[in-house]
Amino acid sequence: MKYAVTSQEMKIYDRNTSEYFGLPSIVLMERASLMVVKHIQKWIETQNKDRRFKALIVAGIGNNGADGACIARLLKQMNVFVNFCVVGDFTKSSELLLQQIKILEKYGIRMDTFSYIRDNKSSSDWDIIVDAMFGIGLSRGITGDFADAIDYINGCKMDRQSDILVTSVDIPSGINADNGRVCEKAVKADITVTFNQVKRGHILYPGCEYTGQLFVEDVGITKESFLDKGPLAFFYDEDVRTLLPHRKLDGNKGTNGKILIIAGSKDISGACILAASACMKAGAGMVRIFTAVENAETVKMLLPEAMLITYEEFEPFNEKLEMALDWSTAAVLGPGIDTSQSGYELTKQTLEEYTKDLVVDADALNLIAKYPELRSLSSNYARNGKKLIMTPHLGEFARLFDRDIRDCKEHILEYPKVLADTLHCTVVCKDARTIVADSNEKKIYINVSGNDGMATAGSGDVLSGIIGALLPCDKSAFEIATIGVYLHGLAGDVAAKDKGKSSMMASDIIEGMEEILRTM
Repeated sequence: MKYAVTSQEMKIYDRNTSEYFGLPSIVLMERASLMVVKHIQKWIETQNKDRRFKALIVAGIGNNGADGACIARLLKQMNVFVNFCVVGDFTKSSELLLQQIKILEKYGIRMDTFSYIRDNKSSSDWDIIVDAMFGIGLSRGITGDFADAIDYINGCKMDRQSDILVTSVDIPSGINADNGRVCEKAVKADITVTFNQVKRGHILYPGCEYTGQLFVEDVGITKESFLDKGPLAFFYDEDVRTLLPHRKLDGNKGTNGKILIIAGSKDISGACILAASACMKAGAGMVRIFTAVENAETVKMLLPEAMLITYEEFEPFNEKLEMALDWSTAAVLGPGIDTSQSGYELTKQTLEEYTKDLVVDADALNLIAKYPELRSLSSNYARNGKKLIMTPHLGEFARLFDRDIRDCKEHILEYPKVLADTLHCTVVCKDARTIVADSNEKKIYINVSGNDGMATAGSGDVLSGIIGALLPCDKSAFEIATIGVYLHGLAGDVAAKDKGKSSMMASDIIEGMEEILRTM
């Protein structure tokens, strides 16, 4: 597990390191600059060019600019030819920047204005550009010389391609560190070197597309600097097999979970097959599908390992569903059940009668959003200690939250927690970066696995099946949801590698998961 901090959280940890623990800011700055230069040096060593490299340091007037000045000195000491320029009103420079510039002057490095660089230097004058304008505090739109400086840096990169290295200090200038938004325009970095903690803007879209290769370096702002007030957001980047529950050596198919998949309708067969297949591949001991009779032959042919109960469209299925609910240890409700009367009845009976852990997905979510009585049942479901995990994509989430999609996307870090608290459940809000929030947790999870090839029909059905398989384990609903989402994304990454993003299908994600779990 790793944290993803906001700019305010990081500023507090930085201040705690200096003021509480007594480590001077200029010492932290020196260590940070050394880390940036280390990565520039690694790039230089790959170039196989027997000449003196030329670097441009573009600094702002704050402490990020002071980092840039320190980097300029260190690069010169490596025999790099350095030009250093400041963008912005120099009279408003931070004390640390002024201090670093005095040091530069003693080392014979003069300061240029950006206008001089812009008017007299072209991309051919540089091998390395260091972006040290804003750092993590930016939230306003980029204008004036700052906008011109970003255009200049990006223009040099476009001209020189791989022959030039654009390095951002802490975060690319123009990216909001809290949400990854572009503040009108932003530097497109090859590498970004940040310090001790990943910032949310590094991993959220579109900021992650500007970050390039991210390096997180230790400069001394360690977890002790949290002073018992740790970050609220986290993500996984470890081997998922270390997170998954271990199967008992003396277990049997019953102890590994009996999962009921309530899915599919007379016109939709794939949803129940995908959800059930994923559930079995993720470790469920037994799976029973409750679906429309029209799907029976398809299920028997494609998934003979699953048990099957069917219903006809105008046939009362209350007793059949009751029996299936009693048999199971956990259930998945919703993929492909349709939003017609039968879908409504399936959702209503399950929410009224079921007494075990439940994943709610797809059509069941749309029905809950549409009918107040179903929403009320959902709100009461998890109050007796049962796990309730809802897995809406952004459109379904917007309907549940009663806001437009654009608003929900803009507030994707906040709204899932609000909905989770309202419905007393765990919410998995699926998007390019899926967010998991829980009514019993202050933290939120940001998923960084997966890729755009997973934006394909049936991918969500696969996720619901994976989470369903994990429900019986001895972990909280929040933990299960985060692990399930992470595994789903990793499986999608395997599928993209094997099939290509444009060609991959939801069933390929299941195959990818099989490859990941093969050695367990």
